[in-house]
Amino acid sequence: MRKLVFFAFFITYCTILTAQIQDNYSPFDDGKLLRDKIQNPIANMLSVPVSYHLYLGDRNTNIIYFEPIIPITIFKKWQVITKTVIPLMNIPTRSGYKNGLGNVKFISTITSAKKKGFSWGFGPAIMFPAVKEILGNNKLSIGPSIIALKQTNGLTYGLAVQNYFSIVGSHTKPDVNILEAQIMVSQNFLDHWYVYTNPHITVNWNAISNKQWSVPLGVGIGKLIPNRYLPINLKAGVYKFVSHPTNADWLVQAQATFIINSK
Repeated sequence: MRKLVFFAFFITYCTILTAQIQDNYSPFDDGKLLRDKIQNPIANMLSVPVSYHLYLGDRNTNIIYFEPIIPITIFKKWQVITKTVIPLMNIPTRSGYKNGLGNVKFISTITSAKKKGFSWGFGPAIMFPAVKEILGNNKLSIGPSIIALKQTNGLTYGLAVQNYFSIVGSHTKPDVNILEAQIMVSQNFLDHWYVYTNPHITVNWNAISNKQWSVPLGVGIGKLIPNRYLPINLKAGVYKFVSHPTNADWLVQAQATFIINSK
């Protein structure tokens, strides 16, 4: 509990300390600039994030994520933001390391086409069975997805939540009831630099009590590289697990997002 309180105090202090050094922001720009859009998962932006996650423990786990994000306008005032999460996994097992495709997730969010400082959305999320049983859950699962975030003067903070429930699969396989929540906090600096924390918290409600929660705490730094043809957002962070169902102690992340189109 002390770690959680200290971490919350640290983030709050850094946010207040750096809030005075923003450049060229006005209330009319909140959420509209590209440096804001890269912090907003439901911005009207066609992009392809590619990330690498290294879970450090007695035996390390390696995962590469491809996460294409596609905005689709459905009405004049509304759009659907689709995100597909494709994990390529390398995980330790009793018989050695196993490689393959994990649970592919498809998340669609209905949101307003006109973004301001506050963004919100909702929609269905689908989790497909893993190709190999050892690499993930083995039932088709669906559930609700919601997101809300605020952007003001270079500061972004918000929350995205999904909960998956199994609907189809062998009765010999465990049922799925998994909550995934991502906390989003970032602060922009000069020259397109920013600091952020995006802990991805998961809860397996069907697991035994001491194996339910995965909670990382940490911080990262990133930079937007503007380019007329293909802007790129680069970031990297380090997280310490305060709770994890396996023996993982640390998580190291690195991500490159290729921005194909932003409106």
